[in-house]
Amino acid sequence: MPFSCDRTGFPLVWVEEAGLEVHLLPVTKVQFERFMADCNTEFGDRWYDEVLALDPKVARVSHRFFTEENREGLFLTGILPEEALSFARWMGGGYDIPTVEEWRTIYAALGRKAITGLSFASLRRQPGTQTAGLLLERLAAQLRPRLPLDLLLLRGGVVEWVRDGKRWTGLGLPRQEFFPVLREPLAETIDPILPLERRTCCFFGLRLVRRPER
Repeated sequence: MPFSCDRTGFPLVWVEEAGLEVHLLPVTKVQFERFMADCNTEFGDRWYDEVLALDPKVARVSHRFFTEENREGLFLTGILPEEALSFARWMGGGYDIPTVEEWRTIYAALGRKAITGLSFASLRRQPGTQTAGLLLERLAAQLRPRLPLDLLLLRGGVVEWVRDGKRWTGLGLPRQEFFPVLREPLAETIDPILPLERRTCCFFGLRLVRRPER
């Protein structure tokens, strides 16, 4: 599975059917912490403490020692759409939150392909990508994925923000013990009870796509 890497050392894969790259995982807390350290903005310790305190089921866990039971704690949740867009702008040109159509195209495409040549050894050996390599190797050993959509945690991950025109909504198929309201991602979106309030968006994370720059 060929991939490129973002500025935090985490990989993206090209999805031909969608005509873009997509992060191999939902955005992790480690990635967002690098953004926070690089930006003297509103994303400070008080903001982060509020986000981390939202739900004990997603308490921060180490990329080296997470378990099958607590892996959701790897990923940033409780983020609002405008905050997610700030992170995308920091990532660089072409990065964005996917549209509903893009996310569903990716989901459908990666559900039709078998995984071949799965190895993260090259990531694990490089200082800039070592964190991602270690995390992905441990995750792959737990998941034993047969389809790319399982490795990418498009199912079994978190609810991910997507754009539906000017409206923000969510897609994903998390584990029931993490998010009990299950909806088929190709048919239904997931809306917060009270739109864009952090306490009602505590299950929402993000995954970025990178569109080719013209």
